[in-house]
Amino acid sequence: MQQPGRRWFFGFIGVCLCYILLSGIGILINPGGTINERLENAQWVASSRSWIDRQLCRWFELCGTYHMLNRNGWTWSEDNGDMPGQLPKFAPFWESGEEDPDSWSDQERSLREIPDYVFQHAPYVHLFSGEQYWPSDVAEHLTHMSPRLNYTLIPGMGDDRNLTNLNDLDDIIDGKHGRFVYLQSDDNVEEQPDWLTSRHNIPIRPQPRKSVDEASPWPGGDDSSGDDGEVLLRSDASATSMHRHSASTVDLSPSQDGRCGGNSGSTCNGSKFGHCCSIMGWCGRSDLYCDTFCDPLHGECADLLHPPPAYPKPDLRRRSIEEQEPSPQKVQPTFGRSKAPAILMVVDKGNGTVDAFWFFFYSFNLGQQVFNIRFGNHVGDWEHTLIRFVHGKPTSVFFSEHDFGAAYTWHTVEKYLPNPDGSGTMLGSLSNATIAAVAKRPVVYSALGSHAMYATSGLHPYILPWGLLHDQTDRGPLWDPLQNLKSFIYDPATHTSKSSTLNPLAPTDWLDYAGHWGDKYYPLGDPRQYRFAGQYHYVNGPTGPVFKRLGRTDVCQNKGFCNVRRWLGREQGNTREMKKGHKARPADGEEDEEAGLLGGNSTDDAV
Repeated sequence: MQQPGRRWFFGFIGVCLCYILLSGIGILINPGGTINERLENAQWVASSRSWIDRQLCRWFELCGTYHMLNRNGWTWSEDNGDMPGQLPKFAPFWESGEEDPDSWSDQERSLREIPDYVFQHAPYVHLFSGEQYWPSDVAEHLTHMSPRLNYTLIPGMGDDRNLTNLNDLDDIIDGKHGRFVYLQSDDNVEEQPDWLTSRHNIPIRPQPRKSVDEASPWPGGDDSSGDDGEVLLRSDASATSMHRHSASTVDLSPSQDGRCGGNSGSTCNGSKFGHCCSIMGWCGRSDLYCDTFCDPLHGECADLLHPPPAYPKPDLRRRSIEEQEPSPQKVQPTFGRSKAPAILMVVDKGNGTVDAFWFFFYSFNLGQQVFNIRFGNHVGDWEHTLIRFVHGKPTSVFFSEHDFGAAYTWHTVEKYLPNPDGSGTMLGSLSNATIAAVAKRPVVYSALGSHAMYATSGLHPYILPWGLLHDQTDRGPLWDPLQNLKSFIYDPATHTSKSSTLNPLAPTDWLDYAGHWGDKYYPLGDPRQYRFAGQYHYVNGPTGPVFKRLGRTDVCQNKGFCNVRRWLGREQGNTREMKKGHKARPADGEEDEEAGLLGGNSTDDAV
């Protein structure tokens, strides 16, 4: 009798042989692509020095197999003994605009002003806790790039690109207005240079809350103790499933062992352990149970916006009268600030409709893995979230997640409100209904490596079955774009950008650059490159913000039908998953990336 291991082995070999046979027949029958694409592919294959590699690629679409197996060849030293040149200071790039704000007329100044409601409803971004490639400054990115026409260095424009003259590359002969122009990294990205990982741009974390009484630890062991900020991060799965109006505590029994919430079926009302249920699943009476992390489904919760005298914060008692009533400037939090600025593009569509595009740039996109093989890496990564306003009120939100992105009604998405105690923690509208009516800023989740943007945390499968290809998000470091942003006004009729009154000296020429913000996909002769089933290890860098259809009529990025969802969670016909989602509920007083690349969103988008 054949052992199971052998059966699996021979089954795997059989699948591989079928793939090789079918691939070869398919290539012979239908080469695919235009004449220019087939010519470029032939040149790409010919770049390999290995005859065997070229034939395997042409016949069976197994390109660069040795490269994939020999990962030691991905890093090398290109040091020729010369000292590296002095890199320009990139901070002045952001004030290098040539306009004179004093010459603006009142009408011009009015056109450049961004409405207050755009900032009142600005998003918060949860970066992934295990992220390797953090937010980047586009100005710093340029100092490490050299422009190329396809793979050829453009003479005379090697190391002086900045935010003022970047668009000069659009006029390069044979560049086809940027189509064949790429910004190539001066460093080997596989060696993880500091500017690529951008760890220096990790948002500032909130300080631990000093009002917690350490003498009263959480019940249940060491895992449930710690500062409130860490508790909030660990409570992701529980917090997103709670809503005060989703159930009634009348049908629940008082807790007999101190446990509450979840599938315990117990409420803290009438329990000897306390009347408040924490989202960590324990009854109690102190702030840790009754305020920030209180589960309104399984106990009583304090009014966080108007805390009663019975729950004074020790740190507030120690403050002076002047400190208890500080001016707005003094209480402006610094947590969530990244040194990398977010890019805000505001587009007035007329008839009272205004779109606020929040763009986030990363110097590197880490592709996805399928069967431990990584596809879709690329230098440069632009992601965005769009918030649409009608007559000053937000109506919908678009997230640049994989598989063409997703749009939701405004009331569907989770929103945050900074904790009034000044601790730096956040109150979420999905975990505490008492603040749902006043929380104004939506929450966005940035996926590990790809930075695709989602409305929820967790796993997000796309394209391939069985979850083989998926993004992952969680409540990692919180990025507050309002702490550091550059804002612009965009006119879709004339395709022109203008700096806003908040940063009048910020240049806009770089927004007109039509080329790619990263390397052209590496040739087969490059030891870092391989291709299987049409998917490359390294793909082209993306185009910039103005090529993300800023003039779109619907809130969705792709053309055609736009499905604006009213549920959080996947809705592709899976009734079970839809039931797990969060139903949108209006607050009181209110009315109701292209999927062609496995490792990233679309890198080329039309205006």
